[in-house]
Amino acid sequence: MSRQENQSASDPVGVDPVEAGRRRFLQMAVATGIAFQLGVGTADAGQPNLIKQLWQKQPLQVWMLEAARIEQTFSDGSILPYHRYRALGSTPVAGSVPVLTGAPGEILRVRMRNSLSYTIRPMIVGGMLGPTIAPGEVVTLDLVVPTEGTWLLTDELLGDAAGPMGLGAVIISRPHKNGLRGGRRSSVLGYDREYVLLYVDSDDRWNTAIDTGLLPDYTTYEPNYHTVNNLTFPDTASDPGTLITCQVGERVLLRMCNLGWVRQSVHFHGYHVDIQRINNQPQSIFGPKDTIPLPGHTTLEALLTVNQPGVFPVHPHSLTTTTDNGLYIGGQITLISAT
Repeated sequence: MSRQENQSASDPVGVDPVEAGRRRFLQMAVATGIAFQLGVGTADAGQPNLIKQLWQKQPLQVWMLEAARIEQTFSDGSILPYHRYRALGSTPVAGSVPVLTGAPGEILRVRMRNSLSYTIRPMIVGGMLGPTIAPGEVVTLDLVVPTEGTWLLTDELLGDAAGPMGLGAVIISRPHKNGLRGGRRSSVLGYDREYVLLYVDSDDRWNTAIDTGLLPDYTTYEPNYHTVNNLTFPDTASDPGTLITCQVGERVLLRMCNLGWVRQSVHFHGYHVDIQRINNQPQSIFGPKDTIPLPGHTTLEALLTVNQPGVFPVHPHSLTTTTDNGLYIGGQITLISAT
């Protein structure tokens, strides 16, 4: 509802009508003993959650996602099934990974369709847990944006297999006035560009088992496929979401995420980076590094100062991660292109 429609004759003079509406709702809630919690998912046929609409001082943007089965062909000719979150409508992506943004404490309204054959339950790693969504169901859920940083959205019910299956998205939380260079309210130094890099490792036996409705052998995990933003080299070197394009003198914030289980050590050719946050906790003790740790289900923010032109690779320091099922060269290699 608009601000005008939300205002009544009983509102105090001079009070913002949205604020007045919020007060009325709170008064009713207290008077009737209603308990409510932000972040609860609601089916489309349910009643609208007025408190969320009233607290939001601006129209809510609806992000659209689908949990879907995807087949990916690799350079060795094999085809591997993945179960991924797919961006719909105007929802932005890095590669094909959905990237949602908001300010800390705000509400992300997500309309999610479950096109998989099993029930899912979205969750923010280290954050809130969403509702269950049955196969074929479309649910609108509200996620409270966590504290400033980079967060993984994955699935709680699929558990350890959610990463290898690729069922993940990224949530960026930053203050409205964070901006780029010279942002005053961010705990990260000002930066000129930013990139999201989501690393996933997969064991084809796990993916095939889950895709056919079976349980994988959880005692054995030997990943043989490795992607960045759901892509492998050389596609990572041409996609605007994974090719790190920049200019000398700029600072680039790299939001690096590991949805898989391999403990990565990501190596930079040509540059050193400064670690800003690990799992959204500020860091100040590492100093400039050309190789940084990125364990499974971890996020890390690194600031790259571009001090020379050229094209330089970025890749994990493990040979298998730069192959497609052992075929070199492929996997989790991307490039920095500086002019």
